[in-house]
Amino acid sequence: MAGFKKPQLLALLGALVVIVLLMLAPRTPAGKQPVAAQAMDPAKAKTAEAVALVNGQDPMRGIMMLREILEEDPDNVEAHWNLGLFSIQSGQYPKALERFQKVLALDPENYPDAWFYLGRTYATLDSNAQAIASLKKYKTLTQDTAMLNGVDRFLLELENVK
Repeated sequence: MAGFKKPQLLALLGALVVIVLLMLAPRTPAGKQPVAAQAMDPAKAKTAEAVALVNGQDPMRGIMMLREILEEDPDNVEAHWNLGLFSIQSGQYPKALERFQKVLALDPENYPDAWFYLGRTYATLDSNAQAIASLKKYKTLTQDTAMLNGVDRFLLELENVK
């Protein structure tokens, strides 16, 4: 401390006090519980854990957990959605097709991106007419200009293959 001058020492002490006060300050607005304290739906918690396992160190265990969730609740949209995404990642396009069709049958309003993945999957399976129809439907549901531009280019490619 002998190398510090008085203004530097005061600034260092001030910074230390601010850090301690910030650590002690409440992190949630008054009247709200922290997310961890809120009661999380057990199915959502299990789905989140399964997705973390698939994306982490134990993918097969995560896939098995998602399948278990569907055995308990065959209409669990979140499990179908994630299994559809993982099916695409692993190149299992017929399974992905089934999953995204199920997602759209159960909850098309909250999963508009399922139309995009459905179109992409149809295109991969050389079902261009269904791919085009799915992608056109997706275009009516999104306002993301980057996605719209990408979908337009993809549609142009598909329409030229006809």
